[in-house]
Amino acid sequence: MVPCSTLERYTRGVLPPGPSSHPLLNMVRWVRTPVPMLEQLAATYGPAFSVRLPRMPEPMVFFSDPAAIKDIWAGDPDVLRAGEANVILRSALGPSSLLLLDGLEHLRERRLMLPPFHGDRMRAYGDAMRDATLAELARWKHGVGFPIHGAMQTVTLEVIMRTIFGVGDEPRLRPLRDALVRYTTLGTSRVGTAVLMLTPPEHAVRVQQAAAHGLGRLLPWAPIVRAQSDTDRIVRDVIAARRREGTAGRTDVLSMLLEARDEHGAAMTDDELRDEMLTLLLAGHETTATTLAWAIHHLLAHPSHLARVRAEVDEAGDDVERLAFLDAVIKETLRLTPIIPLVARRLARAATIGGHALPAGAVAAAAIYLVHRRPDLWPDPARFDPTRFVGNKPDPTRYFPFGGGTRRCLGMAFATFEMKIVLATILARVDVAAASDRVRLVRRGITLAPSGGMPIVARARARPSSPDA
Repeated sequence: MVPCSTLERYTRGVLPPGPSSHPLLNMVRWVRTPVPMLEQLAATYGPAFSVRLPRMPEPMVFFSDPAAIKDIWAGDPDVLRAGEANVILRSALGPSSLLLLDGLEHLRERRLMLPPFHGDRMRAYGDAMRDATLAELARWKHGVGFPIHGAMQTVTLEVIMRTIFGVGDEPRLRPLRDALVRYTTLGTSRVGTAVLMLTPPEHAVRVQQAAAHGLGRLLPWAPIVRAQSDTDRIVRDVIAARRREGTAGRTDVLSMLLEARDEHGAAMTDDELRDEMLTLLLAGHETTATTLAWAIHHLLAHPSHLARVRAEVDEAGDDVERLAFLDAVIKETLRLTPIIPLVARRLARAATIGGHALPAGAVAAAAIYLVHRRPDLWPDPARFDPTRFVGNKPDPTRYFPFGGGTRRCLGMAFATFEMKIVLATILARVDVAAASDRVRLVRRGITLAPSGGMPIVARARARPSSPDA
């Protein structure tokens, strides 16, 4: 990598340098090989570089210096607009999704959605998380290889169904499960990823409509459109049914949001509820499952860490608060293999980030992957070492897998709590081994996942014999 001090001496106050390749080629490269692209550009240009992309009059500027990250987190949210930077997600999540909102709209929606994801309400979901994991374990065929990523998707989807919608095995909700599985599977396929990343946001609705009727149903992305339409219809039906049935005695997130009121006494509309339910379903389901798969991958590659986790789980039982080393394993998993490579802000007007003057319309990207692998911040950065996080609170400008500032993911505590329960439940009951030594990082939609679904083989856990036996 080019020394930071050398580059900063010549580039402070001006737009950072970057490749001169055509914007379309940059986008194709970003879609196909995001990590090699980031690594090569950081090695060439240093901690800040600009990339031109199609339909963007100003560049996307990637930052991996903590001082620049601090500027992004602390910047005026009316200037650094995350919702506008996430515009490609609008066709998937809807315009009222928390991820797409900015300003006062974002603040209102976040306040309404925050209570279910913290404190006693969040911890009350622990039994649902454990039960979903046990049900999945009962379906595993020991001695037969299978992709753990898919199994973790089944668990996290069940958790979402029970905690977000407050439903379990009711027959009327099976169509929602089926539609969501189809939608996430197709949406994160190569075709789905290409459609999401390459379709201009202003044309996304037209592209979807083209595949919904007549010969358009033969287009490659038509199955995605049908799965999305089915999911949307069923989610709206569930919202309508809950309004009719009432929320008395219910603790699920949908019921809480139906009861929530803003400072003016206004409730969320059906459109707002639909968009937020889809956001929670799609974002919470896929990202948590992917992190779980990566955590198992790393533990299997490091038997000593796996043994330490198991000893901790055996001693702690169901007391999640005592799983400090497992918590460190999850944090290190998210450092080494973050689920998304960056979070971004679109500038509503000119601003200075990390000493660089960026024009209005530019996108400032906090490069999670690059910051998490800087050798000056993380010694031997490619090594999986959970002890980095034992007894240490990470600096939010050096470690931010859930984003930062006022836009940090509100489901962070919920997701971490769920991952600890799921991993503890699995590791206490089964032995797992990698079924392939060729696992690499691949793009799935906007996420970075293990290739092949991270294949493993599971067997009943062989526990040490009691000395008195």
